[in-house]
Amino acid sequence: MEFLRRFAGFFIRQENMDGSGTDNEDRLSSLPDSMLCEILLKLSTKDVVRTSVLSNRWRNLWRSVPGLDLSCDDLREYNTFVSFVDRFLGFNSELCIENLKVKYQLGSAHVTRWINDVVKRRVKHLSVIAYHWSINGAHIPSTVYTCESLVTLELREATLLSPKFVFLPCLKVISLIRVKFANNLAFEMLISGSPLLESLSLVTISFENINCFRVCSESLLRLTHFENYSIGEDLVIAIDAPRLRYLKLSDYDTTCVPCFIVKDLGSLVKVDMDIVFKLGYGRSFDPNDLPRINMIRDFFNGISTAKDMVISSRTLEVIYDYLRCQPLPLFPNLSSMRITDYKWQMLPAFLESFPRLKRLFLESCRNPPEKEGISISSGRPCFLSSLEYVEIQKPWTNPQRKENLLSSKHRLVSYFVENSTLCLDDSTKEGESLILRRPLTTPRLSASCPVNNPQEIDSILG
Repeated sequence: MEFLRRFAGFFIRQENMDGSGTDNEDRLSSLPDSMLCEILLKLSTKDVVRTSVLSNRWRNLWRSVPGLDLSCDDLREYNTFVSFVDRFLGFNSELCIENLKVKYQLGSAHVTRWINDVVKRRVKHLSVIAYHWSINGAHIPSTVYTCESLVTLELREATLLSPKFVFLPCLKVISLIRVKFANNLAFEMLISGSPLLESLSLVTISFENINCFRVCSESLLRLTHFENYSIGEDLVIAIDAPRLRYLKLSDYDTTCVPCFIVKDLGSLVKVDMDIVFKLGYGRSFDPNDLPRINMIRDFFNGISTAKDMVISSRTLEVIYDYLRCQPLPLFPNLSSMRITDYKWQMLPAFLESFPRLKRLFLESCRNPPEKEGISISSGRPCFLSSLEYVEIQKPWTNPQRKENLLSSKHRLVSYFVENSTLCLDDSTKEGESLILRRPLTTPRLSASCPVNNPQEIDSILG
């Protein structure tokens, strides 16, 4: 009830600007019931019911709140939970229900019935969450596919059957976690039937008997796909979204990772990648595998308009192998990059593809054995003239690894100093991330950079 207390306190303690009224005037109670119900709609149903003890006026006000946000954990017994939801929906059968958010463990048939009820009452925000992945999740009724008032849809552990028709003219946000689809048509119709869709999040989706999974939307702005279990040997996920601005892809810890195909992403601003291009679980990169090489090339061509990138070491390692076959396409607009858990040997050739990169953040350095191919010591010329700022994280917690990490970072820092106009920030304190900046004075060749001798670098790194 913290929100209500803060809101009530504001009205109770404020004095009328025109001098009328008293400090003790309960201005919250002076509000009409309709406005109070809108305030209560922002609270969980458990807290809303608690307001019934405030006064006689509040005793039954919770029944008129146009929404329900309830977890089965809020009540001692599951039957009580089911009974409460049934009674709440029955208090005023004519009342429009703006929000329905239920978290349940058992009895998915009840959930299906509740969904049908609120769809008839023009629900705007529907959230159905099952607590445990092993339970038999709710079967979402076909009425949801034609709910013209629906704005957000969140489903966790549910099954979406194949619809005959989909029309969701107001739907803007879809979040699906461990949701099963009868076939690819069910998903594709859901997306195509949502002409205003802006945000789509897919986590551990079941792709049984599906070879190609298409995300085609003219309106989509944000797409997140995360997968962490086996989904099929030949799965292709095709993304065609010309207005997409944010893309996050992960195939982490999967037995059979998907192939991502991107098309027409000319509006892309930020991309966050943790994917291995079907090279999961010990599969090595084959330089003679032309289909895979072409797949990687086409993917990076498709995202080459991005301005901001986050990339994992898993993805960077695949790129490192790919670069021994052919260069990456150029990213002419990319100005900011964050690399997580990186392997420092892989950076130089990779950075050549970003001629306008200004800010680089490196997290959690690792020091793997050198591979054949490209590394810092290979002597590849790469003058990083656009770089203005580099931050290198210093997570040295294992004394046995500190010496190796120092050597790695010494070489990495030397590389940046020698191949850019950056200088070490002498204000860096022990234990902080290492910062390299472009001097405020006229840029000069790195050979004359004031901090470039090994002893001075060691003193800052140490």
